[in-house]
Amino acid sequence: MELLGLIGYGLSSLAYLIFFLLSMASRQQSLSGTLTRVLGIILCVCACMSVWQLYQGFSLVYVLYMEALKSILITLLILGVKLRASSFSNLLKQKEVHHFLIAVVLLALLSGVSIVNQQNFTWVFISFMALNLWPLVLLEQVFRNAQKRARWAVWPMVFGLGSMLVFDFVIFAQGALINQLDFNFWYLRGYLSAAMMPFILLSSKRIKNWSSDLFISRDIVFYSSILVLSGVYLLLLAFAGYVIRFLDGQWSELLSVAFMCLGLLVLFAVLLTQNLRNKIRVFISKHFFANRYDYRLEWLNLIAAIERSHSEDIYENASSALSEVLQLDGCIYLQLNNVNRFEVMNYGQLKPGMASMGQLDSLVDYFQQQAWIIDLSEVKSSPETYKGLEIDHICLLNDNIEILVPVFFQQHLTGVFAMTRPANKGVLNWEDRDFLFALTKQLGNYLSLQEAQKQLTQTQQFAVFHRMSAFVLHDLKNIQAQLGLITANAERHKNNPEFISDVFATVESASSRLQKVVRQLANKSLEKIKEPKQQVNVQALLVESVKLANVHKPQVKMECEADLYVYADKERFAGVLMHLIENAQQASKPDDHVQLIGKKQENRLILSIRDRGCGMTQAFIRDKLFTPFSTTKGNAGMGIGVYEARQFFEENSGVMSVQSEVDKGTTFTIEMSLSEYQEIGYNNHGKIINC
Repeated sequence: MELLGLIGYGLSSLAYLIFFLLSMASRQQSLSGTLTRVLGIILCVCACMSVWQLYQGFSLVYVLYMEALKSILITLLILGVKLRASSFSNLLKQKEVHHFLIAVVLLALLSGVSIVNQQNFTWVFISFMALNLWPLVLLEQVFRNAQKRARWAVWPMVFGLGSMLVFDFVIFAQGALINQLDFNFWYLRGYLSAAMMPFILLSSKRIKNWSSDLFISRDIVFYSSILVLSGVYLLLLAFAGYVIRFLDGQWSELLSVAFMCLGLLVLFAVLLTQNLRNKIRVFISKHFFANRYDYRLEWLNLIAAIERSHSEDIYENASSALSEVLQLDGCIYLQLNNVNRFEVMNYGQLKPGMASMGQLDSLVDYFQQQAWIIDLSEVKSSPETYKGLEIDHICLLNDNIEILVPVFFQQHLTGVFAMTRPANKGVLNWEDRDFLFALTKQLGNYLSLQEAQKQLTQTQQFAVFHRMSAFVLHDLKNIQAQLGLITANAERHKNNPEFISDVFATVESASSRLQKVVRQLANKSLEKIKEPKQQVNVQALLVESVKLANVHKPQVKMECEADLYVYADKERFAGVLMHLIENAQQASKPDDHVQLIGKKQENRLILSIRDRGCGMTQAFIRDKLFTPFSTTKGNAGMGIGVYEARQFFEENSGVMSVQSEVDKGTTFTIEMSLSEYQEIGYNNHGKIINC
């Protein structure tokens, strides 16, 4: 057998010498090309040392040193291809290389301690198993990640190096079990090594650029993970065999074979278990890969689909958008009502019957507890997947309902999307389910937002109505005050011609104001019906207002310069002015008085309404005085008089300010632009003109 080994390693040394010379002739300047040439010479040296060891009979340890260097170099070569390193320094900066080198150092330390302290080679063999397993995993990744056109180039190298690594792994695994090498296999290594040289050479010629484009797929990492787990299991198996041997002494070949067969049967049984394989696949896909769906693009597609839906029915818009994104033949939304039953909000292509609606209503508790998508085809084929689910899936499938996706808003079930199966989809996997949940979550938020917007619109309509009612009531209150003056003075002045004249004027004014209120209600508008502006004699307006105000106590004292005119709606001006005077009276004591002063300052009218009443705090003035519906009068006031007064003066290029101190009084100051007095006449057509 030794002669057979000499011949085999001799052929191997000659083969890799030729390989080295041919690779030198190729003059590839890439890192992988350089490492390939170095690997060729290392393989040649390893074979020569094996020949010399067989011939001279010196310790095999020196050969193992070179074998370790060869395994390290093979690993670095494959890492260079996988990581597409441009230089050796760049390769050494990669984290994966750091991890490998750290592992090499640890294995070397363990092997050294094992040899020095125990004269035991088990850890040496285990280290070689690891050094052969690592490049095997990398080779598998490189091959499966390569594009189809690149696989044609790399498969000879994968086959050649892989065969050598697997053969060495088996030799060292057996050595770890029995603490010695099987030299029958050892002598055959040379022939295998020589036979694999043409495959490695073929790949080196086919691959013009060793750093070819690679991508990592889920299946590759899955199979690589399975391979790594298998390797770890075999290492543990070897360690267990060593422990048994160490405790139980020499054990027979039959027991050794039985232990190995039992371990391999367990390994195959575990790896062939579909449930475990599925769990490993899902774990890898979830934690090491981006989703197959580009959520950014899909979200944009969903938004665009919603925008393209022109229906006023928000539920139809949501269902149409979901159908467009998922390419569904039909989709409906069922909303959960107050009695925990589903109501169909849009029918579209799907029209569930009474039996189907009954089945859907029975799912409310399941959805609330499990929050899980129901694939009815999966329920039919694998009912054990849906624990606690009791449903007659046949009637739902007959109505073309195949998938049910619950919709939650703020962790509460709000409805469910019932749909057909998406195009080109079989039974839903975890990624399809996550994607469906993401889409329906977005649509659930859209529906909730639209429903809230609808309710807000209705609330705003009611608010507008109530606000309009407040303004109308405020005007009616002022009109009632005018008419109240007539009834209050009728008994005393009913025979006075001037009083009768004032009554007709007051009734005419009240009628005019009532007509405005009616028109405002007919228009459903908060805006006052604006009359054309006219020239207003300020002094006359103040005299009229004081006359009306002095019916009540305290009395109003007026001081006003003559010949002051402004352009404004006279009735509105009188109304807001009267309201401010009434406020001052209500804030004052009956035996006190209110001052009303009108004067000219430059080209501005300055009106002051001053009382010595209870006053207001600065916080109230800042936060509430000019805010509609804020009042200190309780139910007696509407809280819009001051707001309406300031609005009126601002519309007429004026401004209203207020100074007040608690228990000292309040002063409202109004500034408006004065106008020049102009005579009013009529033209031939009866139109008012300025003379």
